[in-house]
Amino acid sequence: MIPSRLTFITLVTLLAFGLAPASLDAKRKKPAYQPPLKIVDITTAPVPFAPGHGPMALTVTVELPENADEFDLLEVSSLISVPTRRSIRFLASRQPLNTVVIEAGKSHVKTTLLWDGKDQTRQHVPQGTYTYEARAKLMAREEGFTKAKIVSLFARGTLDVSAPQALAKQPPHLEHVPFVSDESGSDLLQEEGEDPGVEDQPEDAGDAEKVEP
Repeated sequence: MIPSRLTFITLVTLLAFGLAPASLDAKRKKPAYQPPLKIVDITTAPVPFAPGHGPMALTVTVELPENADEFDLLEVSSLISVPTRRSIRFLASRQPLNTVVIEAGKSHVKTTLLWDGKDQTRQHVPQGTYTYEARAKLMAREEGFTKAKIVSLFARGTLDVSAPQALAKQPPHLEHVPFVSDESGSDLLQEEGEDPGVEDQPEDAGDAEKVEP
């Protein structure tokens, strides 16, 4: 009787270890959490962009959740850096949702951030490829402070900066920028609540949409 019981226990143990990898794989394949606040499109203009000939407009299209409160603030921010991860410029814009027409169901809001092509020392950057990280937040006002309610995933991609001579080769145009979304990003964009260096727009100027720190 004892040997048969040991055999049964051994079989159960083997089955448990055999099924463990499969269960782990199933957990890994589960879709990542998708916040109801999403960045769905990013465009840049002009293309090509060369510093010293006007700013680059980085337009971020955000999909709002169905239960968006018109008294909330929508914050869209972007960090531009070189591939070595050295910070170049932090751009941000806030606008109250009561300045946006919130239609039935989900609504899309476009926010334009302007980059003058300068780095953190206010010098024009050289020709090359630069990375960006963009993120959107829904902010609620509480007792004079703002607090993040919903935070989107990061949208990450690259921006090409041309030499001034490149402007003569082709007319400037608007271009959709490929990007990927994930949860990781720079510490500056991960901070919730009040972000340093970002000021609320006045209530009567929310429809301007463009802020350059």
